[in-house]
Amino acid sequence: MTQPPRTDPPDERFEVLGQVVERAAVLEIALRMTFCALVGGPYAAVVASSQETHWLIENCDAVAHRHADLTAAQRDAIRTALHACREANHDRNMLVHEAWGNEAHGAPAALQSLRRSYQVAGRKWTVPQIRAAAEAISSAQHALLAAVEDSFGPGCLEAAGQLLAAAAAERRG
Repeated sequence: MTQPPRTDPPDERFEVLGQVVERAAVLEIALRMTFCALVGGPYAAVVASSQETHWLIENCDAVAHRHADLTAAQRDAIRTALHACREANHDRNMLVHEAWGNEAHGAPAALQSLRRSYQVAGRKWTVPQIRAAAEAISSAQHALLAAVEDSFGPGCLEAAGQLLAAAAAERRG
């Protein structure tokens, strides 16, 4: 089966935006693992598995701030990494929502209703800026997992991953 010819030129932004989305999904998994490590117990995975990134960041930060089993340095390292996650997630949200407000060459996108057309323009994101946002997400995720591992030991994330996998399998039935 032949494909119809493309009428639009290829837009490299789509490929790079895909990297942002993929890295954000990995960050969300890392945040779920962090929540499980911070809260502990088998029910942490049940709670974490249905939460979104913002909720996970805010609640991990609240628990880390008060966690009595961590030293001040460990709490600070986790909270600093969570701050980087918060910033990277904010940029991801802005990027994903603003990038669609412009066509490939910066022209405002057109939205259609039944009666008329509306021109919308978001901030123009360049491919290097989108790549930088993807890298910030990865860097924040790496820093978070390193801080959690340093605080709770190397097996904590593996255990959290197993709890999350079990919770996911149970949800699927």
